[in-house]
Amino acid sequence: MIAQQIANGVLLGAIYLLIAIGISLCWGTLNVLNLAHGPVFMFSAFAAYYVTTLTDHDLGLPLLIVLGVVVGAVMELLLDLVVFRVIRKRTTDLRQAESSMLLASIGASALLVAIAQAPTLGAPFSVSREPIRIGVNHVAGISISNLELLVIAVALLTIAGLATWVSRTRNGRALRAIAHDAETAGLMGINQNRLSAVTLLFSGATAGAAGIFLAVVESSLSALSGQDLLLKAFAAVVLGGVGSIWGTAFGAFVLAGGETLVTATTSGSWTDAVSFGIIIVVLLVRPNGVFGRVRVDRA
Repeated sequence: MIAQQIANGVLLGAIYLLIAIGISLCWGTLNVLNLAHGPVFMFSAFAAYYVTTLTDHDLGLPLLIVLGVVVGAVMELLLDLVVFRVIRKRTTDLRQAESSMLLASIGASALLVAIAQAPTLGAPFSVSREPIRIGVNHVAGISISNLELLVIAVALLTIAGLATWVSRTRNGRALRAIAHDAETAGLMGINQNRLSAVTLLFSGATAGAAGIFLAVVESSLSALSGQDLLLKAFAAVVLGGVGSIWGTAFGAFVLAGGETLVTATTSGSWTDAVSFGIIIVVLLVRPNGVFGRVRVDRA
């Protein structure tokens, strides 16, 4: 029983991580708090539902994942090209630009939710007409499906690959330079627009994959599912420390573990209260998150 709950917590943490890593990367490096990230997660699954309904044919899990990744990546790239880039170009004040991009992301979020609600009437939707057959493994009293193993593996490989890219590649170091001082980085020849596009592409791709994974695991999503998951992902980022890749992973799994424990030992009504109570306690001790760093500006 305990082992099964641990497995459930790891799976939930992997889902949170795939959503949260995009928020952490954009917020920590580009100073963009993208609140459209949750609806993009939902919209990727909605696109799969729409294609399945339109063609009256199930796509199969591999094609669903590819579709979700492509839709998520394209949606956030368009958001960067059409909205964020224009705001950065026309606004000289950094704080004003950040506020404008935050408000713009809220507007984009509402638009995506409205598009998904129109044909579904707010009802849950599935990415396939028939349940996708997934093999189940039974090991040491734990029941875990091949899909759940895939979700966990993808999340861990994604976080490891991202950490390696940011710390050991030229573009990754350039992105860190933008996070430290965007103006100086620009004077040194770093193209912020290009790196912003790459960051939003990656962010959308991970959110799209998470949308498909959760839609298959839970059998359905709704137009508001992205808003609910966005709050959990945001909490994981703040708990681990904004901009910290491994901190985001820590926050995602701690939050998921706390929720799983509370759900298993209570009626479940206290899940959110206890989870966010833990976050409040942690932030009282470490306001910048567990792995967050205090930024010092020297004159």
